[in-house]
Amino acid sequence: MSENKGLPKSLLYLMAFGAGLIVANNYYNQPLLGLMARSFQVSESEVSNIPLFTQVGYAFGLLFLIPLGDKFNTKKLILIDFILIILSLLIAAIAPSLVVLIIASFLIGFTSVIPQFFVPMAAQLANPNQRGKAIGVVMSGLLIGILGSRFMSGFVGEYFGWRSMYYIAALAVALYWGLIYYKLPAITSEFKGTYKELMTSLWFYFKSDSNLRLASFRGALGFAGFSAF
Repeated sequence: MSENKGLPKSLLYLMAFGAGLIVANNYYNQPLLGLMARSFQVSESEVSNIPLFTQVGYAFGLLFLIPLGDKFNTKKLILIDFILIILSLLIAAIAPSLVVLIIASFLIGFTSVIPQFFVPMAAQLANPNQRGKAIGVVMSGLLIGILGSRFMSGFVGEYFGWRSMYYIAALAVALYWGLIYYKLPAITSEFKGTYKELMTSLWFYFKSDSNLRLASFRGALGFAGFSAF
């Protein structure tokens, strides 16, 4: 299969790597909960609020941040969001209390939605006959990041402490920011309406498109099953 001229393989795999790197931020905390509980001298039931608020933040980010990709320059949005991710990770790394760590975890989840910018960007940049492959590669990177993050954070936490994982993650995101600053193309939007109109359109499409409702329901069930597991 020939290389896609619209979306170079190097950029495609860079986006796939970034999807895994960023989504991993949402899952680093799960193997570290025992260490965190001991660090703050709290019960495991209390420390379980960390992954809870991370996922709540992720849901809010998907709802309120992702639609902005239809209104603003996607590259600028991604670069700004990366800075917010780094700040959130550093707050988590230096958190003096469980409450601060929970707030930082919410912010990590809220900002770590960049993979959902990459997926439509890959589809837009790819040639029509390569679009499915491009989306599949980016989504594969995302899933590898979800699974690999647990192994990595468990290892780092065991030998270097749970705070080290957040420092390492912040450094990795900062290095990746430098790569996409030079490699990621700028994509502008044709939408000229307000943010309110943009959010209202979500409800319109949900009501009017039965395929969208079915896909959303399937996605919700799949993610719920994965999270429960």
